[in-house]
Amino acid sequence: MFLDFSVLFDRLGEQLALLWVMAQRPAVQRQVVTVVVILLLTALAPRVLRRLLRLWSTPKIAAGVQHAPDTDAAAPSAGWRGRIVRWLRAIDFILFPALLLLFIYRAIGWYASNGWPSGLIEGMLPIFWLLFVYRLLVQLVLKALPKDQSERFAAELLRPIVLILILLIARNLLFSTLGLGEISLLRLGDIVLNLGALLDGMIVILAAVLVGGAVRKALLNMMIRGEVEADVANTVSSVARYSVIALGVLVAIGVLGIELSALGWIAGGLVVGLGFGLQELFANFVSGIVLVFERIVRPGDVIELDGTRGSVTKVLLRATVLQTPDSAEIVVPNKELMTRSVLALTYSDRITRVRLDISVAFDSDLSLVEQVLLTTIQSHPLILETPQPRAWITALDPHSVQVLAFGYVADFSQLFQVRSDLHQMVRDAFVIHGIVVPYPRQDVRVFAGDRARGPDPDLVF
Repeated sequence: MFLDFSVLFDRLGEQLALLWVMAQRPAVQRQVVTVVVILLLTALAPRVLRRLLRLWSTPKIAAGVQHAPDTDAAAPSAGWRGRIVRWLRAIDFILFPALLLLFIYRAIGWYASNGWPSGLIEGMLPIFWLLFVYRLLVQLVLKALPKDQSERFAAELLRPIVLILILLIARNLLFSTLGLGEISLLRLGDIVLNLGALLDGMIVILAAVLVGGAVRKALLNMMIRGEVEADVANTVSSVARYSVIALGVLVAIGVLGIELSALGWIAGGLVVGLGFGLQELFANFVSGIVLVFERIVRPGDVIELDGTRGSVTKVLLRATVLQTPDSAEIVVPNKELMTRSVLALTYSDRITRVRLDISVAFDSDLSLVEQVLLTTIQSHPLILETPQPRAWITALDPHSVQVLAFGYVADFSQLFQVRSDLHQMVRDAFVIHGIVVPYPRQDVRVFAGDRARGPDPDLVF
C-alpha cells in the first residue's frame, strides 16, 4: 500500500497517553483552568461594553412626556457624550486582546509570587501579543485607508503574515513545550510524514502566497506606470504570482521530504484528469493567455457573439466579461472566443458606420431624395468626411422605394446618438422638401355580381 495511515494510529495512542499524564499534573491543570477563565472573562467584556454603548448613545425620553431640551445646556453634554462613545467604540476592537494580555500578565505575577510554574501560560503569550498587534494594525488601517483598500490590505498582507506567525508560534509551543512534533501522520512509500514537517510545509506555502501577492502587486504597478495596457499587465502579474506559488509548493514538498520522482503517479493522475474532468478549465486558461498576448480581444472592444453584442470590460485567465447596452454583464469562456466566429466591431479601429434605412413614395424625385439625405448626413458635426457618406437606392417594394443612406463616426460609442439625431434631421428635411414617407397600405377590391341577374345563388346562405 503506497499510502499508509497505520503509523498515525500506532503513535497516536502513545501521544495521547503522554498528554493524559501531563494533564493529570496539578500545575498543568491549574494553568489550563486559569487560561480558560481569563478567556471567558475577556470575551464577555466587549459584549458588556457594546450593550452599555447602545444604552448610553440612545437618548432617554420620559414615558408619556416629551420635554424640549435646553439647547445651551444639552449641546456640551451631547458633545462630550459623543466623543466618549466614539473613543469607546474605537477601543472596542482591541479591548479583548488588551484585557487578555493584562490578565495573563497578572496571572503570571500571581503564579510567581506563589512559586507555581507558569510555562504553559508563558508559551501562549506570543499568540496573545500577535492577536493584539493584528487587531491594532487593522484598526489603524481601517481609519487611515478607504474601506475597499483597507479590506484588501488586510486580506492580502496582514492575514497571511498573522497566519505564518501563528503557525511558527504553534510549532514552537507544540514541539518545545508539549513535545508533539514527532507525531507521525502517514507513510508515503518509504517516507513517514510527521506533524512538524506538515506545519513547516504549510508555513512555506503561506509565505509563497504572501510573496506571490507582493510580486503581482509590484509588477502590476510597474507595468501600469510604464503605460502597459491593463489586461496585459493583469495577466503577466497573475502568471508571475501563480509561478511563485507553484515554486513554493515544490519547496514545501521538499520540506516534507518527498522526492518529486515519488509523485509520478500523481502527475499521471493529473494528466488523466486534465484529459477528462478538467479539460474545459485548462482549455479556457490557455485560451485566456493567448487572447491577452495576441491582443485578439481587448478591454473596450465591442464584439458580437451569437447575436449578443457587448463591450469587453475584463479579459481574465478563464473568461472574458462583456457588458451589454442594458448594463448586464455576460461571462464568456475564453475557449468560445478562440474556437467560434466573433464579430469584432472595433478590432482595427473604432470607426463605425451609421446606417439609415429610408422608405419614400413611388412618385418622389429620387435624385432630390439622395441629395437631401447626403446633405443632411454631412451636416452632422460628428460625421466624418472620410469615408464619405453615401445614399443608394436598394429596392423597389410594392408600395415604396427603399433608400440606404449612411455615414461614419470616429467612435462606436457615438453610434446610437448620431443615428437618433440623423433620423430627426431627415424627417425635418423631408417635410421642408415635400418628400413623402408612405404609410403601409393594402388595397381591397370588391367584385359584385351582375345586378340584372340577381344575387349569385352560391352566395346565399
